[in-house]
Amino acid sequence: MKSALWLLLVVLAGAAASASLGPPAAIGLLAALGLWLLQRQQRLESEVRQLRQALQALRDASPAMAPEAVTATAPSPSLEEEALPADAPPGPPARPARPAASAPPREPALEPVAAAPVMAVEVAFASTALDAPPSPATAAERDERSPFVTSSLGDTLKAWVAGGNTIVRLAVLILFLGVAFLLRYAAEHALVPVELRLAGVAVAAVALVLLGWRLRGKRRGYGLSLQGAGVGVLYLTLFAALRLYELLPPALAFALLAALGAFAALLALRQDALPLAVLGSTGGFLAPVLTSTGEGSHVALFGYYLLLNLGIAFIARHKAWKLLNLVGLGFTFGIGLGWGLKSWRPELFWSTELFLAAHVALYLWIAVQYALRLSAPPADGAAPRAAYADAGLLFGMPLAAFGLQAGMLQGEPLALAASAAALAGVYVLLGTWLWRRLGERLRLVTEGLLALGLTFLALVAPLALDARWTGFTWALQGAGIAWIALRQHRGWALALGVALQALSLLSFWSQPQAATAWTFANPVFLGVAVIGAALLLTARQLQQAAPQAVAWPVDGLPRLGLALRVTPGGLYATHAALLGLAVLHLVAGVLQEAARAPWRWPDLPQLTLIALAVLALPFEALHRRLRWPELSVAARAVLGVAPPFALLGLSASQWDFGDPWPWWWPAGTLALLAWMSAAAWVLHRLDHDPAPGRWRRSLRAEHLLVAWTALIAAALWSHAAMTALAPRHESWTAAAVLAGPTALAWAALGALRRGRWPVAVHPDAWLRGWAAPWLALMALWSLLANAFADGGMAPLPYVPLLNPVDLGHVLMLLYALRLRRAWVSRWSGWALPRGVLVAAGLLAFWWLNSLLVRTLHQWAGTPLWADGTLGSGLVQTTLTIAWTLCALAAMFLATRRFGAALARPVWLLGAALLALTVGKLMLVDLGHTSALQRIVSFLGVGALMLVIGYVSPLPPSAGAARREAST
Repeated sequence: MKSALWLLLVVLAGAAASASLGPPAAIGLLAALGLWLLQRQQRLESEVRQLRQALQALRDASPAMAPEAVTATAPSPSLEEEALPADAPPGPPARPARPAASAPPREPALEPVAAAPVMAVEVAFASTALDAPPSPATAAERDERSPFVTSSLGDTLKAWVAGGNTIVRLAVLILFLGVAFLLRYAAEHALVPVELRLAGVAVAAVALVLLGWRLRGKRRGYGLSLQGAGVGVLYLTLFAALRLYELLPPALAFALLAALGAFAALLALRQDALPLAVLGSTGGFLAPVLTSTGEGSHVALFGYYLLLNLGIAFIARHKAWKLLNLVGLGFTFGIGLGWGLKSWRPELFWSTELFLAAHVALYLWIAVQYALRLSAPPADGAAPRAAYADAGLLFGMPLAAFGLQAGMLQGEPLALAASAAALAGVYVLLGTWLWRRLGERLRLVTEGLLALGLTFLALVAPLALDARWTGFTWALQGAGIAWIALRQHRGWALALGVALQALSLLSFWSQPQAATAWTFANPVFLGVAVIGAALLLTARQLQQAAPQAVAWPVDGLPRLGLALRVTPGGLYATHAALLGLAVLHLVAGVLQEAARAPWRWPDLPQLTLIALAVLALPFEALHRRLRWPELSVAARAVLGVAPPFALLGLSASQWDFGDPWPWWWPAGTLALLAWMSAAAWVLHRLDHDPAPGRWRRSLRAEHLLVAWTALIAAALWSHAAMTALAPRHESWTAAAVLAGPTALAWAALGALRRGRWPVAVHPDAWLRGWAAPWLALMALWSLLANAFADGGMAPLPYVPLLNPVDLGHVLMLLYALRLRRAWVSRWSGWALPRGVLVAAGLLAFWWLNSLLVRTLHQWAGTPLWADGTLGSGLVQTTLTIAWTLCALAAMFLATRRFGAALARPVWLLGAALLALTVGKLMLVDLGHTSALQRIVSFLGVGALMLVIGYVSPLPPSAGAARREAST
């Protein structure tokens, strides 16, 4: 086939060179062509001699097995005729062997001789499904009438161009070009009267037809080529008489053209000759192009082409000639495109539109007829051949036609959308009608028609609407296609539906959304809801169909690498992806509506909490009824993203850190309660599900998210409430931040001790991830409160240990003891790490120093830590005495209360504090205090050190204590 294509390219290049570079270039190309043909002829003769020798060797070696050996190697009747002498009478056409599925092949006794490539091609062309008996032919010609050849474009070109009549067919093509150039030259130079010129050409064309008819029995290929040349020249002559010379009235000219088309079709059908039909049609289509002067009526041109295509349609009713159909399609729409680029004007729309619609209908009918011919049972009563659709004709024609329509309607999107809708209706209705009428016989054509109908339907929305409504429409179409594909087990159709829904999301969110007055009750949110519902519907169907996917057939064309095998895992993964896309889409739509709400109450974070809580409820409520456990995962995901988005929304809202209570009451409180209630309900259903499965178990992270949200909300709510109720009492406000969450944590520890929900589901997570970290946050609160809070309770008097800050420390100590008890009951034998003990001691020391600073601030007016308290002599003296007392207490307890293992470390800790006190006394108090304060500091520290030395001597080490006890 490659050689044949190169041959055609050389001929066309020669014609072009003769027109542009002159005769010498054309002569050179034709000389090269002649040399190539001579080499090809010698190669073919050598192959024929090899075949003759192989057949003779088989006959001489085993005369009895010769027929079986020949049958086993499957030579065609035409091959035997080539091997026999030219004068041998041709035998009757033999039926080729059946495939191996029906009868196993018999092994020949002798090793068969490898055949030349020509043999394989000839065997492939043999067919038992010929619609007409073969006529005598020469040995060099191929069987071009088999449906297995005519229905394949590649095989048709091989059998037609690379056969024994290649030279004559090329000669016909060159002759046709020469006649066309002759007519144009005569028209330009007026050598002889025009009537005589046309009459002479017509007579020569008729002579070619008659000569070809006479030779059809002896030299079939030669005769058909001559007839095709004659018909093409007649087309050329009639069109020249109409367009170039205006010798014929349009009515008569079109009548003659129609008659000629009918005559050519009858000739081709009578002789079962695809080459004749192709040559005649090619000449007819090229006639207007070769005789064109740049003027004339487009109505005449397209009317003439319509007559030619009617002839092709008539032939398609009787023969499945793929090449002829594609030749007509290519010339019609290709020349139409060329005319449109050169001569189209808007005022010619309706006269052109009618011809375009007529050709679309005509080639749609031809495509159906082609499939009907191939799906019809053969004449010998064998089983019907499989239905076959010409993809180039079925899909190429509407794309070409819609491209021309788009060019004519440029700048008119609504009109083009109406055209797409009309095409969609035609294809869907025709596909539905064929399916009901013929069923599986035309399954491929029916599916192709329906796919084209849905494709054109998908084009209506982007042509007529904006991107938002395009996404709306594509989502519905994708859901419908996926539904049909799942019912029919069609993998590629399912992929198309899923892809269309993904494109709907891109189209919808690529369009900027305008703000509306009615939040959650506007066309934009309606589109969000519809697209989300379509995605959920398809995901649900995929989830149901996944277990049965093992029985799905392979969809597509495996030989072309377009096969698609659907697996249960693939369907389930696609279901999960669509479910995730649906959730993300709905969450994005809700957040968009919340951000564009025109009112100030509730604001963005409040509305986010409420809306996402409401969105999660149907997911959880419907999962059991629908038997769709993955739907509850969507509910949990929606609830999980609500708190982070609400916190992000606080930065864009009217949050007043000085007076946050208006945000909390009542909208903030209601929003938080709504989200907490929805989350608690979902977690409770998860933890008490009677049939827990893979997706029906709560996670530790989910419990911790709800717990921490409640803890933080309680702290912020308490702070806001105390700010509103006691705006002057900053100490009570600081303590309220600690009191609310600690009460909640205390209740959770009680529920853990009694084994109640929700703490009992994941007790370790609650203790390690929530209760213990809250104690660490309380320690952080202690650092900040002791540094900045003064503990004032005006108009109430300040009382040490009974002010809000110190009461908060008492609460922290009680909570630490309660947490230690729960920890020990959970993990018996657990002991506090030494680092925790050191941190607790340092925090207690910091609290004691701050307690003294606050007391002096309230009673003596000394400054606080941040106001320069270290510059006060009174504060320095008090801290010095307090540090010494702490050292005395630590060293006394080490010798009286602690065991041998801890006595010495605690005593050393007290000694270190005492040394620090002495250093402070010398470096700070000596230079920054008054004389009286220095006296008090030195006398007090000295007296206390004497007491320490008497009552708390250095205890022995743990090893020495054990040895002393043993003795």
